[in-house]
Amino acid sequence: MSHNFDNGNHFDSDSTPEEANAMKITPDFVPMIRIIFWNSMGFFFFSFLIPYVTIQLLGGTGTVLGLTFSIQTMGGLISAPFVGYLTDRVSKKLLILIGSFGRGTSYILMYLGILLSSLLLFAIGMFVLGLFVGFFWTPLDTLISEKSNKSNRSFAFGKRAGMIGKGNLVGSIISVIIFGLAIIFTPENLFLVYSPLILFAASNVLGGIIFHRKVDEELTYDKHIFNLFPSSVEPIMVSKEPVMPDSSVKPKNNLATGFFFGFSVLTIAFMLSSMNQSLAYPFFQVYLIEELKVEMPILVMLICFPAQVLSLLFAPKLGKIADKVNPVLGVAVVSGLGALVTWFIINSTSGLMFGFILLFDATFAWGGNLILQNVLSRISKIHRGKIFGAAQWLSLLGAVLGPTLGGLAWDSLGPSAPFMISIFIELSVIPLYAIAIISLKPYMAEKVD
Repeated sequence: MSHNFDNGNHFDSDSTPEEANAMKITPDFVPMIRIIFWNSMGFFFFSFLIPYVTIQLLGGTGTVLGLTFSIQTMGGLISAPFVGYLTDRVSKKLLILIGSFGRGTSYILMYLGILLSSLLLFAIGMFVLGLFVGFFWTPLDTLISEKSNKSNRSFAFGKRAGMIGKGNLVGSIISVIIFGLAIIFTPENLFLVYSPLILFAASNVLGGIIFHRKVDEELTYDKHIFNLFPSSVEPIMVSKEPVMPDSSVKPKNNLATGFFFGFSVLTIAFMLSSMNQSLAYPFFQVYLIEELKVEMPILVMLICFPAQVLSLLFAPKLGKIADKVNPVLGVAVVSGLGALVTWFIINSTSGLMFGFILLFDATFAWGGNLILQNVLSRISKIHRGKIFGAAQWLSLLGAVLGPTLGGLAWDSLGPSAPFMISIFIELSVIPLYAIAIISLKPYMAEKVD
């Protein structure tokens, strides 16, 4: 298959392999992530909607809210294992298209659940969303890894997050205008108040179609460099990736033991981190409303907006930083700072202070995510889909446990309980990540200095 590479990344005939490797991404990387814009427009409205609809509109309790979040994650638990397997074997674009259509369908189901005042139908929509979200992100993360330089992998994932932020920003403006005006002037007109869900269902379908038509999944970073410099760059044959790269140095059994130990600890840490993030997250809005007395829905949206959107726009810059720091040190710093700002959150005295601190919390969380996605992407080339799928499955398991535990803690121990538990977990995963990253380092298919 031939490719046209003359789109702004031109190199003359005197370019060296080092100059080629200085390229961070393939020529179609930016067009690929631009399409994410359409799939991300509903993120902010969706995240606002779950606690608002469950508690304020449908009269659920803290435990019910936690279970509603968990139902979404249960769908992901079902799909993640076989999606990871399929990602390494079938068209990634097809999987992303299926995921986009599935997410669009879930938004429509949630819209109908609201109109019919049916918590059950709303929860079914959440389940469908979780079921199909893996079809989108696992193959997409694999494509991002394949189309970027190993030394700039966090930057590549940061670009992805930045595009999510741009789509989120535009979608947030649309939803705030429609929801805000409708809730003020015609609050009884549920068709209009929650109509952004229909718009975002359509944007997901559109994004999936555009992605399927425009992205060349056969063009990897290694192929791109080889096609530019066939006489001076050795092509990387996927089939030749060693199972245990250093088998000439250590016995294979020891290598296998060390690798699986490190990967097992890493997945456990992922599960705990996901449980931690989802443990307190569902209750941010409820805490604002019930503890800080911010009762107007539009004000709640505006307070949560910076953390939901601006933190994503910062992600490309965070990715550049993440590529330059030691991953163990980076995870320790962002986890420690995340625990600190969570403490500040529950000691906030106003909605404005709450929103400002929440922005820092979300930014630190994204910084940690970029570091860990970098590590995951470099473990293997030929099994990236399986690795991302396995990590996602275990993180989803944590996301099932987190909201349920948080809801029970909220109802039985008080509003501050989910946040206090979150602080403890965030600090406890630091040594786990350190052990996992150090153990896996000798076995990385893509090593960086």
